[in-house]
Amino acid sequence: MASNTAKQLSAQPLQRPIHNPERQPKKQSQKRTYLKIEKTMVVLISAWVSILACLVIASAINLNSSQVHLQKINGQITNMQAKNSNTKQEVGELTSRSRLDAVAKKAGLSMNEQNTRNVSK
Repeated sequence: MASNTAKQLSAQPLQRPIHNPERQPKKQSQKRTYLKIEKTMVVLISAWVSILACLVIASAINLNSSQVHLQKINGQITNMQAKNSNTKQEVGELTSRSRLDAVAKKAGLSMNEQNTRNVSK
């Protein structure tokens, strides 16, 4: 026989570990139980978030009502300024020299220019 220079390996199959269900730890199918502190923390955080949400909403409502009140007051200020302007114009018209002369003539009065003085503030 011809000799083969290659090394002959014995072909032994590798042994795989046998799947043994007894060896593997059993999985527990119990429900996860929450600790008392975890439940308390969830309740406290939920209550805190609810309180903060209510405070934000209350602040927004208060801000809107303040803005409405401010707009009403600004409207009143504008109306008062218009009335003041109209009144000043009316005072200016009533105290004009030509009107005073007309009223004096109706009453039979005359104006002596030498006896009048202009007083200004």
